[in-house]
Amino acid sequence: MHLLKILSSEWIKTKRTTIRLIVFVTPIIYPIFMLWYFSRYNDPSSWQIKIYGGFFEVLTVSLPIIISLFTGLISYQEEKSGNFINLLAGPVSRAKFYFGKLFLLILSAIVDIFLATFLMLLGMRYILHVDNIHYDLFLQGVLLSVIGSLILFSMHMLISFALGMGASIAIGGGGFLISAIIGATVVGDNIWQFIPWAWTVRLSQVPMLLMPEAKHAFGMQLSNLYFQELLKGIVPAIICFILVTIIGLIWFNRWEGDKSYE
Repeated sequence: MHLLKILSSEWIKTKRTTIRLIVFVTPIIYPIFMLWYFSRYNDPSSWQIKIYGGFFEVLTVSLPIIISLFTGLISYQEEKSGNFINLLAGPVSRAKFYFGKLFLLILSAIVDIFLATFLMLLGMRYILHVDNIHYDLFLQGVLLSVIGSLILFSMHMLISFALGMGASIAIGGGGFLISAIIGATVVGDNIWQFIPWAWTVRLSQVPMLLMPEAKHAFGMQLSNLYFQELLKGIVPAIICFILVTIIGLIWFNRWEGDKSYE
């Protein structure tokens, strides 16, 4: 069975579930809330950089708990529909099932983050009336947010099937706190590149270094710092995503459906 058919099949499984509610509602409600928040004040000199920073910081700090819930629900759904029988004894190879579920998670995140950002940009243009919007930098923020979160999808999919939805959400809650402390504060300036939960937050903030407002504030050329921060986050994020995905695939192929918490 072709991978696209598996993706379609996995998406059909989410019909009338909480998963679709998360996918469709979150990217609409979030930018509405952020537009309401930023409509309360207007500081032309630094408004856009504050909007960018606030929008992506809140979004990426929340991703660990959202991803843990999303993956946990997918695992729980398979458990309740025949105790994983479709995965363990189905006609499709486990590798295709594994990549089908992983790609569905990542694709859903890409669509949701892009849609939320697109709606935010529309609101900035027609509601907040922000001038000279840096559309390219916001799109960079979308891409870097996805790259930084890849490890979380692989990790939580493994945790969800191995230990269950409860364990996934518990670890996601811890990741939420870590991303808020290490990723979003100066506490993690020297160690964030070693903390997977901080990669999404830190990488999403890197494009701000190219904004004219940042250059005026610091009075210096920040392009060198921009590339340094990119490398510090992108390299470990991609390498660790590949390693955890391989480990997850090997485990998934040997898994017999038993769980340590049963």
